[in-house]
Amino acid sequence: MKLKKSTIVIIVFSWVFFFAACFLLFLKLDQLHTDKITNEKIFREESSNGSTETIAPKEDTKEEKEDEFTEVKSFMADYYEYMQKNDLNALKPMVEDDIELRQRQESLSQYVEEYRDLSYKAEYGADQNSFLVYVTYQLKIKGIDTLAPGMTPYYIVKKGKSFVIYNNEEHYTDEMRNAKKQSLNHQEIRDLTDKINNEYEKALKKDKKLKDFLKGSE
Repeated sequence: MKLKKSTIVIIVFSWVFFFAACFLLFLKLDQLHTDKITNEKIFREESSNGSTETIAPKEDTKEEKEDEFTEVKSFMADYYEYMQKNDLNALKPMVEDDIELRQRQESLSQYVEEYRDLSYKAEYGADQNSFLVYVTYQLKIKGIDTLAPGMTPYYIVKKGKSFVIYNNEEHYTDEMRNAKKQSLNHQEIRDLTDKINNEYEKALKKDKKLKDFLKGSE
């Protein structure tokens, strides 16, 4: 069927009006987008200049979350300092089992020269007053040049204004054991463990003397 000329004109004008409307809508949306960006820029500038406007709360960053463990990390740093000095008087109130402490210190004083590159990763334990701290380090063994990468987990409980290390796992409660088991399965801890294990294996391949010493002590 052949369309009339008037019908074709109407169709053409309808499409013209349609595209014109779309174009105007696009300009309006673009203007709104520009206004939004401008307003956001002004808001940021006012905020940085001490504006008192309310700002939506942001999620804690990883670094900010770590700040809540500052005290327990500092406690562990002191522990390693006293441990390397073999200061039993300072160490005794820091642990739950002083007999286990003395036995460990006797062994360390025979073989360990120094702990280097100490780093502390902390998580909550069974509750908000208990913690699992993973200490990573490079161990300098007497008579061996190559450093041995290592990691030691500690279960720590807040006592008054300080902390106590449960240094004998036989004294763990069921809650402590479960908390430690769960923590060891956290992906971040698993990744850290894998990293230390890989570095450990590389060190053993590099130095036969280190390998013989560590394998012989297992």
